[in-house]
Amino acid sequence: MAPGQKLYPRATVRKVVKAHSGCNVSKNVDVMIFLDYMLFMQDLMKEATIEAKQGGERGVTARSINKVTKKTLSKFKG
Repeated sequence: MAPGQKLYPRATVRKVVKAHSGCNVSKNVDVMIFLDYMLFMQDLMKEATIEAKQGGERGVTARSINKVTKKTLSKFKG
């Protein structure tokens, strides 16, 4: 961790998730949320890279990300 950075308050994250979902949550829910987010971002970039190559683009652009966002979100909808 970079100097001067503080960890986020895990208890606050748990309270927010519990209030939003209305369900009991485990004490490691923040770690699970982060890991799910990382998997989502990895899949999104993989799909956007494929889309960009098929579209003849030189690299990943906002257009290629926008094209695959809905499909990737639907994969991660619980």
